[in-house]
Amino acid sequence: MFSRDKFKIKIHLLYRAFFYHLFFWLASLSLFVFISGIDSIFTNFFNLLLKDDVYGNTFLLSFFLALLFSSLDALFSDKIMRHSPIRFVVFLRFILYFILGYLVVFFSENKSLTWDELLDYKGLVNRMPELSLTHIRFLSWFYISCILNNLLRGALHKIGMDNFVYWILGMLNKPRAEKRIFMFIDMKSSVTIAEQLGHKNFSFLVQDVFSDLAIVENYHGEIYQYLGDGAIISWSLKKGLRNNNCIKAFYAFQKVIQRKSIFYDFRYGMMPEFKAGIHIGEIMVLQVGRYKRDISFNGDTLNTTARIESMCNVCKENLLISGVLYESLKDKERFTFKEIDGQKVKLKGKRQAVQIYGVKQKQKSKKKRKKA
Repeated sequence: MFSRDKFKIKIHLLYRAFFYHLFFWLASLSLFVFISGIDSIFTNFFNLLLKDDVYGNTFLLSFFLALLFSSLDALFSDKIMRHSPIRFVVFLRFILYFILGYLVVFFSENKSLTWDELLDYKGLVNRMPELSLTHIRFLSWFYISCILNNLLRGALHKIGMDNFVYWILGMLNKPRAEKRIFMFIDMKSSVTIAEQLGHKNFSFLVQDVFSDLAIVENYHGEIYQYLGDGAIISWSLKKGLRNNNCIKAFYAFQKVIQRKSIFYDFRYGMMPEFKAGIHIGEIMVLQVGRYKRDISFNGDTLNTTARIESMCNVCKENLLISGVLYESLKDKERFTFKEIDGQKVKLKGKRQAVQIYGVKQKQKSKKKRKKA
């Protein structure tokens, strides 16, 4: 089902994918020219530039490749990959990589090709170039770059952009303190739902709701971990507090689920509901493990956030936040906050408890039109 929020997710993902591919291919192709000294492949395609400049042509080719690879990312989305034979999709993907590389070689050998000649399919067969050593070198470089592109993008999705930069610089070996906002979000009555649907259909349900959870990226949230039928979302202090992004993200996710109620009713016979807890505090960021390394957030902030989320059923609230976060919010007019009396979250071994607040979104009042 189409919705404005779903459209925002698609646009945001395409936007990020395009600029990632643009910078990647600009770096990869520039490095190829620098190492090999071969610039004959980087020509002025269709005379789009005013002059034949290797730097301008490199950027132009990177721009086209960014568009193509962003389209491929949309084509091979997680939902399509889930319902397709993995071997076939992987084979098809690498065939497309070879075709893209060969198209670059083809257009570089047909510099004066016009749009009319391009539409003459019979004439194109005679224009097919013979692969020289230069072409083979470029195709090999292009193919290896495609593989590195997938590996690098997977690493970015795994640990996030900020942590990736720290990881590259070697700054994660030593734990560092950082103040962040965390949200623990969990599906309501997940055990009952799993029994009703069975483990296979329940797994598909989890995949679908986590796909919709991508809406939090529109509010600068980073999905830190998936925990069964729940997830941990993280914000930097600045991004999370700005415009109440950490709270808006939860209601935006709820809105996406509600607008897809027809899909969930048809596919699973129910509509999933979620509860969440949000807290702010200092944590330690570090790299853990020797063979299977991971970026870990440690500290009482995470434990407190988990405890706050667990109180949602007790307090009969969908969203609870800590008093510390409540005091840090600058604009409180868009939401209704209710202090939960007598329900303070206390960790084992800690003397001070944390006050919690229930949060509800204010309904937008529709202005009545004045009669003329």
